[in-house]
This record gives sequence, structure tokens and C-alpha cells, in this order.
Amino acid sequence: MNLKTYIPTHEQTKPFLINVGVIGLCYLVTAYVGKYLLPYINAAEFFELSAIAIATVVALRYRWAGVIGSILGSLFYHWLTMPWQIALALALSTGLASFIFLYLIRLFHPQILVINQVSAVAIFAFVVTPIVCAVHTLSTSLILLYFNLMDWNGLALGMLMWWFDELLIAYLTVPLLLSLVSYRKMYFSTNFSMHEKTETTAIFLGMTAVSLLAIHFNQSLGSSEILVLVLLVFVLWASLRFNSTIAHLAIFTAAIFAFLSVIFGDYPLNAELYSQSLLVLKIGVVVMILSGLFVAAAFSERNHVETELSKLANHDPLTGLPNRMYFQDFISRSIAHAQRQKHQVYLLFIDLNRFKKINDSEGHELGDAVLQIVANRLNDILRGDDFVARLGGDEFAVVFTHPPVKNAASNIARKIINIISEPFDLNERRYSIGASIGISVYPNDTNDANTLLRQADLAMYQAKSKQSGFEYFSEELNVLAHEQLQIENGLKQALDRKELLLMYQPKIDMRTNEVVGLEALVRWVTKTGNMIGPDKFIPIAEDAGLIIPIGRFVIEAACAQWVTWNNEGLNPPPVAINISPRQFSDPSLIDNIKDLINSTGMVSSKLHVEITESATMDDPEMTLETLQQMHELKLHLYIDDFGTGHSNLGQLRRLPIDALKIDKSFINDILTNDDDAEIVAAIINLAHALKLRVVCEGVETKAQLAYLRALNCDEIQGYLISKPLLPDQVQLYFNRKVDL
Repeated sequence: MNLKTYIPTHEQTKPFLINVGVIGLCYLVTAYVGKYLLPYINAAEFFELSAIAIATVVALRYRWAGVIGSILGSLFYHWLTMPWQIALALALSTGLASFIFLYLIRLFHPQILVINQVSAVAIFAFVVTPIVCAVHTLSTSLILLYFNLMDWNGLALGMLMWWFDELLIAYLTVPLLLSLVSYRKMYFSTNFSMHEKTETTAIFLGMTAVSLLAIHFNQSLGSSEILVLVLLVFVLWASLRFNSTIAHLAIFTAAIFAFLSVIFGDYPLNAELYSQSLLVLKIGVVVMILSGLFVAAAFSERNHVETELSKLANHDPLTGLPNRMYFQDFISRSIAHAQRQKHQVYLLFIDLNRFKKINDSEGHELGDAVLQIVANRLNDILRGDDFVARLGGDEFAVVFTHPPVKNAASNIARKIINIISEPFDLNERRYSIGASIGISVYPNDTNDANTLLRQADLAMYQAKSKQSGFEYFSEELNVLAHEQLQIENGLKQALDRKELLLMYQPKIDMRTNEVVGLEALVRWVTKTGNMIGPDKFIPIAEDAGLIIPIGRFVIEAACAQWVTWNNEGLNPPPVAINISPRQFSDPSLIDNIKDLINSTGMVSSKLHVEITESATMDDPEMTLETLQQMHELKLHLYIDDFGTGHSNLGQLRRLPIDALKIDKSFINDILTNDDDAEIVAAIINLAHALKLRVVCEGVETKAQLAYLRALNCDEIQGYLISKPLLPDQVQLYFNRKVDL
């Protein structure tokens, strides 16, 4: 035991002194009660004092405050009737017993804050308490002998009886005080059901009635012994039905009633005549107490196991939040309750942005830590009656009820987005993620719990695609969801049916007006002849996990087409392919490119690869390694949609890239928006400073062309030159200048 941990700090001094005073006062009150009961139960007054000191030390968890408080209480009590030397010695004896009790409890069972485990009851009843009571009995007896307040006649038997009386009171008081101080569920708690309150009341009224009858008709101590057996039934009833606090209270009440039957029995109490029967009664009370303690502890352990099993079944083990199964049950009950109260139920479906990149690149251990941070943040900002659950992966849900108010969830959604977006540090690195939230409302959107979840899910995807933070469900999303489902189902068969094809858009050198490259753009022509643009099916392919096979098709088809043109002597320009973020993080990407180059006979230096700026930002080290491997294959590398992300200049200088491609969103308003014009000029200057070429896409007018030429842009691409063309159409642009 480290004594330093028991010394109060400066901040703890005031509460420490208050605790000492309270404990000392409790000791004094209990001592006087014990003195009043002394003639009736034939016990030395010290066992009450010892019991309350021990109980207070452990139950109130004040350690040294308990020891010092019991010493002072004992000192003041005895000082009134004894010389100060005797009072001090007896007080130190009580303090010693309190300290030994505390030490042994911490030694044998450090977690024994509540005696609700079978092992804790055994250690308390058969090890700690007998030792402490023996120490206190022996030390007090020696003090009384030393001051000639006790003689040697019958000393051994007297000490044995004294020890047993202390043991009885310790068994009676310590478990109850521990339970009351550490309480979990009491009679007046809102968690205590009416049925439980009724049953508890019946137990205590039953004990009272039986005890009053026993007292009224009590003619001998034998009647009290029979009463103990009857009260044992009530004790076991409470121990089997309720938590340890109620059980310990029932044990205490039953023991008090048993002794009251002796005190108020209708017979003359003579200690000499009844001492043997009184001892039998005390033994019966001890048996009743220990039976109740062990049964209550066993029942408490079983309840704990059942609670843990229920928690495992209904809670996410990583975050501790309710899981999907618990959530579905809760949302159904919330709707039923809201229907009666005429309230609305708001469901917020939360999906984390950029989490997958962190999880894939940094490992699942760090990803788990991120999920725990998110769970803690959600718990911190929500109200007590709000419900938050983890549905799986990086998806969370929040449910709350509210009187009908338009868009009541908006403020909560903003708070959630703001707190999730705050950066955090893990493994000496700073990370940040975001959140997209979909909101559905009962009864505005639906009366069904499962439908409400699906609607919130649809709204979340809308928020993610629009990058708007959060979106409310609308009926238009149902139509969109149906369309997306059809696209997803059709896309799964499109590869097998060879419904995907490539079209090519020329890129022009601004100095020579010659075609210096082609961008391969995938299109989907359904079996009905309808053409679906990549803006519709590529995001769905990303979500459905189909982008990897589609990306492989694009690489293979582009390489094969270039080889065909080359074999025909058309001298084709290099062809560029787009690599999606998910493709870029695919560990097999480089091997796939190598295999397809070898199988098609492609000249690797004629294959250009375009990667979006955002795809290169999530994991700088992985990005550098992947691009370096591509560079070693002699591929030309472009950063696509440059300017839409937040690239680090230092990181950009490290990358083995050949060109930057400015996103068309900056080109659209370059003539009317000064900010866009300045951004484009800055990117061109930056690229040239890094000895990189610049490609501007989305050029549609001669005025835009002239402006970009003045900025020394290297290449352009857009409808001013040509829309995407089929292979036999685009080959007409080879080896000639375009009239601009």
C-alpha cells in the first residue's frame, strides 16, 4: 500500500477535513445508540464503534479520513467518561482496526467497492472481518487489562464472545453501507418499476408484520429463533429478486427485527438464564446474514453476466454505442411513442468522409481509434435523451424526438459536422475527416422504421454527392434512388455484354496547334441504344465496387486501340487514361498496368495517366510510392482537376509528375471572374516554375483560348477543338494542325 496516495493534496484538504468531521460525528451518534442497546443484547459497546468505523472507511472511500475520523469520534466519546489516557488508547485501537481493514480489503480484493461478488463476500466474511475484529478485540482487551478495567477471570471466553459480537455487527453494517454509498438502483429511482416497488414493499411489510406478531406472542427466546427462520425466507426472496442494495437492506432489517423481538419480548430478560439461547439466536442471525449475502452476490453475478451478454448483443464492442439491432428496435419504439405524443422523430444518418482512406492507408488499428473519437464526440454534443448508434463501418445514426418544427434537425446536423471535422492527433500525426448527413422525419416522410432509415440513407448519399454537408429526404430522391439501382444492376452486366466503349478527346499544343494527346473517356451504351455519361455511372460504380474492373477495361481498351492505330501506320499521339481514387489505392494497380501493357504490346511512354488532385492528398507516402513506380514504367503522369484540392507545395515538388491539368470549373468563368482568372494564372506560373506542363480543359470559346494563350498555357482541351469522338473519327486529327 502506497501511503503517499492517501495524503490529501492542497485542493483536497478542505473536503478531507469535512469528511473527518462527518465520520467522527457518525461515530459518536452510533456509539450512543450502541450504549443504549448494550443492556438488551449483552454485547460490549466497542463492537458498534468498530463496525461503523470500518464501514465508514471503506464505504465512503475516504481512506485516511475514515481512520482519523473514527479515532477522533472514539476519543471524544470516551473522554466524557474516562481519563484521557484510556480514551486515547481506545481511540488508537479503533483507528488501528480501521486501518487494517482498509489495508486487507485493498490487498485481497482491490475492487471490493461493493460486496456483490461471491469471492468478495467470502474474503470479507471469512478473512478480512474475522482478522480485524480479532485485532480490535485483543488490543482493546489489553488496554482494559492494563488500566485495570477488566480482570483475568473468564477473559478468554469474554474475548471470544466480544469478537463474535463485533463480527455480527460488521457483517450487518458494512455490506449495507457499501451498497448505499455505491448505489446503482434504489426504490425512488425512475428506473425502479412499479412492479418492483410493489414487490419490495410487500417484502418489508411482510417482515414487519411477522416480527410484530412474534414480538406480541414472544414468551421465550426460542420464539425469536423461529422468527429468524421465517425472516430468512424474506431475505432470500429479496436476494433472489433484487439488486444487492435491496438485499442488504432486507438483511439489515431482518436482523434488527430479530433483536427487537428479544428486546420487546413479553418475558423478563435475564442474561445469565438466557445467555446460551441468546448465543444461538446470534448464530442464527449470522447464518441468515451470510446466507443472504452469498445468495445476493451469486444473483448479482448472474445479472452482471446477463447484462454483459445483452450488451454484447446490443452494443458495438469498439465504440460502446448501441449497434444496428438495438437501433432498429429503438427507432420502432420511438415512432410508437411519438405517435401517442404527436411528436416528430428525426433520424440523422451519418457517413464519415475520408475515413476509408485513413483506414486503408494507416491500418485498421488507427481506423478503430478514429471511430472511437467520433463516437465520443457524438456523445459529448448530444442531449441526454438523444440516441446515437453505430450502424456499421463508418456509419452512425442519431435519433431524437421533437414537437413539430420545420427543419428542427438542421442545427444538430451542423453541430455534428463541425465537431467531427475538428482535426485530431494520433500517432504524432494530425488527421481530419468530415461527415455527410442524411435526414428523414417521421411522420412527414414515412410511418415505417425501416423506410425511415432507407430514406435517411438516400439523403446522406445526396449530401455526399453534392458535398453539401447534410440533406433532408425528398420524394425526388426516391426516383433518383430507383434510377441509381437500375444503373447499378445494369452496370454489373455491362462489362460482360461489352456495352462499355471508349471515346477520345484531342488535346492541342498551344504553340503548334497540333494534336499532342488524346484523353480516353468511357461511355456506356445500353442494349436499348441509350448512352449513359460517366458523370452518372462512375460514382455508382465507385460505391458498388465496380470501378476496379471498369478501370481495367479502360486501360486495356485504350492500349489496344493505340496499338491498332500504330500498326495501321497512323502515328497516333499518346493516349491518357483516368485513374479513379479507389483504383489509385488498389494495391494491384501497378501489376495490372504492367500486365496490360505487356499483353497489348503498348509502348509505355505513349500511355499517360491522369490522377485527380484529391486522390493524391489522402496518403502522401503511398502516393509518392505509387507514382514513382509508374514513373519507372515510363508512364507520363498528370495531376487532374488541379486547383480543386489543397495540395501541399512541398509534396507537389516531390511527385514525379509531368503536367498539371486545370479543372474546367476555373475555365468556365475565367473571363468574368477575377478570382478564377488569378487562380489559373497562379497555377500556370507555379507549374512552369516546377518545370511542368499545363493543360486547361473545358475550353469552349475563342476568347477563352486567347486569354489562355496570353497566360502561356501549354495545352488545351475542350469543345472548341472537338467533343469526344469514336476511334475512327478522332484519327482524322492525327498528324495535322487544328485551325484555331
